[in-house]
Amino acid sequence: MKRNDTPKYIKKIAEVKNISVAAEHLGISQPALSSYLKKVESNLGILIFDRSKQPLELTEAGRVYIEYLDQAMVLHKELVQNLSDIENLKIGKLSIGGASFFNVAYLPKSIAAFAKEYPGIEIEIVDGKVSELVTIAQKGMLDLFITPIADEPDRFVYEELLEEKIYLAVPSDWEINKSLADKVLQIGGSVTRFESGSKTNLKVEPLSEKEFSGLCENTFIVLKSDQDIGRKMESLFRKFKSRPARTITAEQTMTTLALTQNGVGISLITESSIMNSHIAKLPALYLADPEICTRKMYIAYPKNKYMSRAATNFIRVLKEKI
Repeated sequence: MKRNDTPKYIKKIAEVKNISVAAEHLGISQPALSSYLKKVESNLGILIFDRSKQPLELTEAGRVYIEYLDQAMVLHKELVQNLSDIENLKIGKLSIGGASFFNVAYLPKSIAAFAKEYPGIEIEIVDGKVSELVTIAQKGMLDLFITPIADEPDRFVYEELLEEKIYLAVPSDWEINKSLADKVLQIGGSVTRFESGSKTNLKVEPLSEKEFSGLCENTFIVLKSDQDIGRKMESLFRKFKSRPARTITAEQTMTTLALTQNGVGISLITESSIMNSHIAKLPALYLADPEICTRKMYIAYPKNKYMSRAATNFIRVLKEKI
């Protein structure tokens, strides 16, 4: 184990509060990680973790040590960014965050183009909830993150990437689609047709309260209320004064799409989900409410913190590819 691996190892133990679990995540043995931790503590002359408690807790000295680790990581990151700018982006690091689906939907093309243009820049992609990304970005440990929420203008700069519609997706073989045939989005049956069409021409009449209530006699697949799509689904239930007969809660948008594709239930699907799902046949798509079912996506970064040329150039590439 290398000395510069210390932050990664110690912070992982602090995150999962268990040495065995941390070792598994890090891909090393539990005895090796325990020995390494003891060596670090011996060198510092402190105990970082209180081993009498399960799950493990940081000691007071451990909390101070973690704070200094974070500060050291931020300073090192800024050093690398400054050197990268001096060397005209021949070297450097860039960290980009987003929910797992955002990273899948929006980043692949832009990352490929950026990596080709700047092969010396090391790129880190961080998956996490918006609340988690806000915290680590504010600490200076994340350069940029993708978000549908722009509610902290005093702390972050938000640059709009796109605006997209969100559709109600119903399993294509459900009988109820026959009674809603005049409301289904007519885009053919494939992702290719969706991509090649002009989004502004994909117009459809929204569902009526009666039609939405009829759909609620079936199973709905929802995301948690701490996620943007989860909140939008809840807003639809309130607007139409109807709740589904049964709900299944999932963690990721792509999971809801897969479940809908397999006939499990109705879900909300964004345009980006459809264009990046790589499926042969789309579910039946409906517009529930034009106001609720539209959202903007932003690339965000902290105010009053060093903005590297790598980050600035990546935003340019991201906007070009989206």
